[in-house]
Amino acid sequence: MEEVDDSVEVFSFEDGWRIVELLTKFDYQREGGLMGNCVGMYYDGPHTIYSLRNSLNEPRANILLVGREVTEVAGRYNTVPKPKYIKRVKRFLAEHGYTVAPTAFLITELRSRNGGRIQNETRRYGAG
Repeated sequence: MEEVDDSVEVFSFEDGWRIVELLTKFDYQREGGLMGNCVGMYYDGPHTIYSLRNSLNEPRANILLVGREVTEVAGRYNTVPKPKYIKRVKRFLAEHGYTVAPTAFLITELRSRNGGRIQNETRRYGAG
């Protein structure tokens, strides 16, 4: 039996881009392979992973949540996402009122600078 992408759309943009939630172990492993990152290892944890997808359903950024707090947003190979992707992710977060760590968009860069140690504060998008 062939594995399929069972991710569920949670937000759509007017131009065909969308945000999907990864659901199955296959979704997580596929995403990790396509993005060149470790998303696959988060399947059994307390995390939720959203994926920013272009109109061809290709992943462009991953959004990692613990509860309702966004702790990391990463592009391919755990790099900082391109500004045009960040703009889309921020719109999604604002419209859903997620709490976002201020380093969430830079966490991979900060890890490399600080030997893996990150001090995070949080703030709420879309609140006010």
